[in-house]
Amino acid sequence: MIRLIARELIHNARIWVGTFAVSLVAGFVGAFAASLIDTSLRYDGEVRQFLAGGSMAMLIFTSITAVIVLSSISNLTVALQRRSYALWQLVGVPPSRVGSTVVAQLLIVTALGSASGVLLARSVLNPSFTLIFSSWSAITRVNFTLSLIAASYVVAGVVAVMLLGGLRGARRASRIAPIVALREPDAVAMKVRWFRMLLAAAVLGGLCWAAASLYGAEFTVILNTSIVITPLIVALIAVLGPLVLPAVQRAWTSLVPRRASASWFLARHSAGYRLSQSAAAISPLMVAIALTGGLYTTSALLRQSLIERTGDDQGWSLPLETVVLTLGGPLLMSAVAAAATVYMTSHAREHEFALALAAGATHRTVIAMAVWEAVIYASSAFLLGLAAIVGGGIIVATALELRSMPLSWASAAIIAGGGLVLLLAATVVPTIASLRHSVARTLAAE
Repeated sequence: MIRLIARELIHNARIWVGTFAVSLVAGFVGAFAASLIDTSLRYDGEVRQFLAGGSMAMLIFTSITAVIVLSSISNLTVALQRRSYALWQLVGVPPSRVGSTVVAQLLIVTALGSASGVLLARSVLNPSFTLIFSSWSAITRVNFTLSLIAASYVVAGVVAVMLLGGLRGARRASRIAPIVALREPDAVAMKVRWFRMLLAAAVLGGLCWAAASLYGAEFTVILNTSIVITPLIVALIAVLGPLVLPAVQRAWTSLVPRRASASWFLARHSAGYRLSQSAAAISPLMVAIALTGGLYTTSALLRQSLIERTGDDQGWSLPLETVVLTLGGPLLMSAVAAAATVYMTSHAREHEFALALAAGATHRTVIAMAVWEAVIYASSAFLLGLAAIVGGGIIVATALELRSMPLSWASAAIIAGGGLVLLLAATVVPTIASLRHSVARTLAAE
C-alpha cells in the first residue's frame, strides 16, 4: 500500500502539488492566528485585550475562508483522480483499500503541507507582527510565540478539514463499480445532499440570530456583531454552491449571444460542463471579494451611522492593522487556492484544447478560450461576492436605520480585478505551453 501511495503521488504530481501549496498556505495563515491567541495568554491588561480582539477577528475570517477553500480543494483532488481509482480496482486492488489509500494520500500531503506552513510562519512571526502593529508603541515589549501545542492544533485543523472535504469522494471512489466510473463523464454533476442541507440550515440559523441581535441594540453591540454578517452569507453561498454557482454562471453567460464569438461559446460550455472544477476556482475568489467588500462596506455603514446620529464621524476609520489581520490571510489563501485549482485541472483542459485543434480550431482560438474561461470564473465570483456584500449591507443598514446605504464597490472590484489577472496567468500560460505539444500525443495520453 505504501508503494501504491508513493507511485500515485508521483504520477499525479500536478494535482498533489496544488493540494500541498494550499495546505502550506493554510498552515502559514493559521499559525498567525494561533500565535495571537497563544501570545495573548502570556500577558495581562491592555496587551491581552488588544491581542485577544485581534485574534478573534482574524480567527473568524480565516476559519470561514479555510473551511470553504480546503474542502473545495480536497473534493477536487479526489474527483480529478476518479479514473485512476477505478483502474486500481480493475487490476485487483480491493475497494476498501482504495478508500483507505485516498484518505492516506490526503493525510500525508496535507500534514506535510500544513506543517511546512507552520514552520515557515514561525520564522517570520515577530517581524510581521511588529510591522503590522507599528502604530501601537506597546507592541515593542511583546514577544510573539507559537507553542508546540498551538502549532499542533493548526496542523490538526487543516488536516481535519481536508479529510472531511474529501471523505465523500473517497467513499464514492471505493464503492462505485470501476466500469461505471470509467464510463461516466469526467464532469460529475454537483448535488446538494442531506448533509449540505443540514449545514445550510445551521448557517442560516446563525445568520438569522446574528442579524436579529443587531436590531434595537446599542452601537457598540452592532459594531462587534456586524462584522460577521457578510462572512455568514458567504458561508451560506458556499454550502449551497452546487445550486447557486451553476445557476449564476449559466444565467449571466447566457446573456452573451452564441454568435458573438466561437471561442466564447466553447469556453462557456467547457466551464459549464466541468462544474465541480469551475466551483473550485470560483469559490476562493468569491470569498476574497465578499470578505473585502463586506468589511469596507460595514465600516462605511458604521461611519454613516455616526454622521447621521451625531453630525460627525468622530474620527471613525478602519485601522490598517485590522484590515491586514482580518483580510491578509483570507486573501492569500484564496489567491493561492484559485491559482492552484486552475493549475491542477490544466491537464483536462489540454485534452479539450487538443480536441478543438483537431476539429480545425486555430491557436488563437484556443488561447481565446483560455482567456474567456478566466473571465467566466472571475465574473461569476464577482457577482456572487457582490450578492453577499449587498445582502450584508442591507441587514446592517436596516439595523442602523440609515437613510442611505454606502457600498464599497471599489474594494470588491480591485480584488476581482486582481483575481482575474491571477486566473489569466494560471490559464493562459499553461495553454500556450500546451500548444507546443503534439495533438495526437495529447489525445492519446491517459
